[in-house]
Amino acid sequence: MRTMRAGFPLLLTFRTGLMTLLALAFINATQASDIDKERRWAAQLQDQLVVGEPLQLTAGQQNFFALYTPAAGKLQRGSVILLHGLGAHPDWPDVISPLRQNLPETGWSTLSIQLPIRPNEADFTDYPPLFPEANVRISAAIRFLQKQGVRNIALVGHSLGAAMGAYFLAQKAPGSEAVRAFVGIGMSLAPGTVAHTPDTLAKIALPVLDLYGTQDLRGVLGSIKARAASQAANPGYRQLAIAGADHFFRGLDATLVKRVSSWLSRNTSGVEVENTAKTAP
Repeated sequence: MRTMRAGFPLLLTFRTGLMTLLALAFINATQASDIDKERRWAAQLQDQLVVGEPLQLTAGQQNFFALYTPAAGKLQRGSVILLHGLGAHPDWPDVISPLRQNLPETGWSTLSIQLPIRPNEADFTDYPPLFPEANVRISAAIRFLQKQGVRNIALVGHSLGAAMGAYFLAQKAPGSEAVRAFVGIGMSLAPGTVAHTPDTLAKIALPVLDLYGTQDLRGVLGSIKARAASQAANPGYRQLAIAGADHFFRGLDATLVKRVSSWLSRNTSGVEVENTAKTAP
């Protein structure tokens, strides 16, 4: 009996330590992207890729997939980092792929990055814990562009990607000082979370284009006034509705590209240079 009593505290300590390690592992797992899913998508996209170049960028200890498409015109206006929506990938057919492939025709190279994602069964509430991981990836994307000599950088995000972009800028994450403009497409509400764009927009002083469709989601349409109010002191803020557009701008790709490109050209302070580099080293 004495032996059992003497060993009990040790056994209890072992069990407590094991439970703590398992809990920490669970927390880390719930706060990290689904890397296997990312790899499957990266492999599929590389097999199907026609426009652009596949890249592996490094964020901390993790590599992530990206698609770089150089500017195709005579002038290089700058580079756009594209941030996809919930559960999507860097060549998502709605919003992201049209911008990725067509902005280069107007002088903007694009770098569309894989943001952290959850398994297929996840919903929106599972995503806010991924925002810090998204910050690290956006910072890595900016470093990549800076190494190419790019000085005129803009963030363009759709839906959840717009919320992640706004959070990145509001947090003044590393590299955010290099961003000269922000386009948020289909920004919505998420009160009490880091994805609540009226809160994050209030901390951004850059030129901001708040773009949405007149047939957008309820959360987007319901937060129009709140988003505008949060940017009331920013002379570079513009809110623009595209008539007839839904959340994914289906059937209006050309209009979307034109609006984003023309606004970026008017509201970024970069100097246009002759476009000599066609590919990323």
